[in-house]
Amino acid sequence: MSLACAWCGPRAQEAEAQARFGAVADGVAGFVGVAAGLPLNPLLPGVGLAFKAATFQHAESLPETERPRAYALAAASWQGSAAGNACAAASVLSGGSFVPTCIAVGAAWGWKTWSDSERERRDSERCEVLRAFVGKPKLPCAFMPRGIEQAAAPAQAVVAAQDLVAP
Repeated sequence: MSLACAWCGPRAQEAEAQARFGAVADGVAGFVGVAAGLPLNPLLPGVGLAFKAATFQHAESLPETERPRAYALAAASWQGSAAGNACAAASVLSGGSFVPTCIAVGAAWGWKTWSDSERERRDSERCEVLRAFVGKPKLPCAFMPRGIEQAAAPAQAVVAAQDLVAP
């Protein structure tokens, strides 16, 4: 049954990678915003770093099938925040005329990131239902991180003509 979802294998770590990218982008955009003169508390990017570390710690403690949703939510929040901060920094540097638009830019980017993770979140829920149905909580799912290990390909023996023995 788990082979039916094998085509989702490359997406296994995508939500976590998107969350890590969002965390870094949000941190950099926060520091750039403070440097550009945004009216932010300069400690905010540092406090955000501690919050991000706690979020990753919590996501790792969740059951395997709940992690994609947690990572997707973090990725959407942080990438949306990064887009909004970058837009606001550019606005402040150019005179501050379009700062209110940056809120919409951040919200739109966050929504796009959330929507892009829908397939992985849905596959995670399917895996959970499949495991409950068959009564095997550890059933490997090909699309989940660490869900299924690829078996090593059998070694093919090379036979040379001189190795053959006549009957």
